[in-house]
Amino acid sequence: MKYLNKLKLVAQQQKRMQSKAEHRRGKVIEKLEEQLAMAEALNRGESYSKTRRVWKTNEAGERVQIDRAKRVRSWFWVSAAGCFLSVWYGTKVIELEPGMTAIQVGKRDELPDAIRGVIEAVRAGELDLQIEAVAEKGIPEIKLHSTPKKQRAAASA
Repeated sequence: MKYLNKLKLVAQQQKRMQSKAEHRRGKVIEKLEEQLAMAEALNRGESYSKTRRVWKTNEAGERVQIDRAKRVRSWFWVSAAGCFLSVWYGTKVIELEPGMTAIQVGKRDELPDAIRGVIEAVRAGELDLQIEAVAEKGIPEIKLHSTPKKQRAAASA
């Protein structure tokens, strides 16, 4: 306690450095950069894999860290009509314009440039409203005065 007496103590909290919109933008950009790496690997004819560090117990009973492959789902697909790209936030597709959820890229070789363009649009804040709409939908509304199913069934009978 002698050391703390020498310091000047204040009641101050650390302020959030990012707004919600900036945080969400960062999450989308991180995933888009993953998609860019995946598209570039596809164009080179290579496979893309992302790894993460996990703890596992080996045969000797010791806990060790190993690299495990992480599943990455592609946001793009190739069909007879060309190559298409969707932008996701979590498990929801972002509507880029009302009713429009995909970007028609054309050829597979043009996919990395299209992803870079989407990254720049997200950085500029062009998709903030669409990201916010999808993000806010994911938060369930809490009902404070809901009645249990049995009471509703008894009331309707």
